[in-house]
Amino acid sequence: MENEHIKDKETDQEKPPVLKSWRRLYTAVLLNLALLIVLFYLFTKAFE
Repeated sequence: MENEHIKDKETDQEKPPVLKSWRRLYTAVLLNLALLIVLFYLFTKAFE
């Protein structure tokens, strides 16, 4: 019983401060990266 309480406490501490799950946070970071790549590509094409 005590080990379960400790495990639950560790799990709560591992949550990211925003978006409530690591999967959502990583998805947001990857989408941000993809958006930046597209914007920089368009910027490069516009000023060639």
